[in-house]
Amino acid sequence: MANLLYITCNVRPQHRSRTLSLGYEFLEEYLRRHPQDEVQILDLYRDSIQRIDQDVFSAWERTERGENHALLLSEEERRKMSRIWRLADQFGRCDKCVFVTHSFNLWFPAEFKMYIDTISVPGLTYRLTHQGAQGALPVRSRKSLHLHADLPFVFGPEQDLSAAYLRSMLNFLGVAEQETVHLKGDDPEQGLKKEDEAARRRLLELARDF
Repeated sequence: MANLLYITCNVRPQHRSRTLSLGYEFLEEYLRRHPQDEVQILDLYRDSIQRIDQDVFSAWERTERGENHALLLSEEERRKMSRIWRLADQFGRCDKCVFVTHSFNLWFPAEFKMYIDTISVPGLTYRLTHQGAQGALPVRSRKSLHLHADLPFVFGPEQDLSAAYLRSMLNFLGVAEQETVHLKGDDPEQGLKKEDEAARRRLLELARDF
C-alpha cells in the first residue's frame, strides 16, 4: 500500500478551475486503479499553514546550532512548530505527491510558498553540512505529479519560474521521479478544449501507473 498526498492551491471553486477539475478526474481514476492506497488531501487555502515568523525562525536557528530546542520552546512557539512538524512529517512519509496549482504574477500564490517553507525544515527534511544543505529524508523511491496552469498571457520577456522552482525543491528533498502537466490559463471559459482533452488523456494515463 502506497501513501499519496494530494495538494491543491487554488482559491477558485472546482467548477471555475481547469486544474482543480482535471486534478479531480485524475484523483478519481487513481483511486479506481489503486483502491488499496492511502490518500491524504491538503487544500492550502482551507487548511492551516503556519507561516515562517520570528518564533519559527528562532526555533530553526536553535536547531542549526544543535540545541534541543523542543525543551526550550514557549507555548506559542511549540504550537506553531507542532503544525510545521506535522506537515513536514506528512510530506516525508508520502510515497507520491500531487500538486495542483496555478501561476499568479509569474509565480505561485503566497500560500504555496508558505507550504514549501513548512516542509523544508532543518534537522527534519534537510540537514546542514560542511558542503551545504542536503536532503535528509529516508532514501526510497518517491514520485510526484505537478498539474499547473501557466498564465494565459505574457509579462513581456519575463519567464514564469514557478514550475521550475518546484522541480528544484522536490529534487533537493529526494523526489527523483517527476511529471509535469501544463495548461495555459486556469479559467475554463478561456481554456482550449483541445488542450483540456490532451491534458485529460495524459493525466488518466499517469493515474494508471502512478
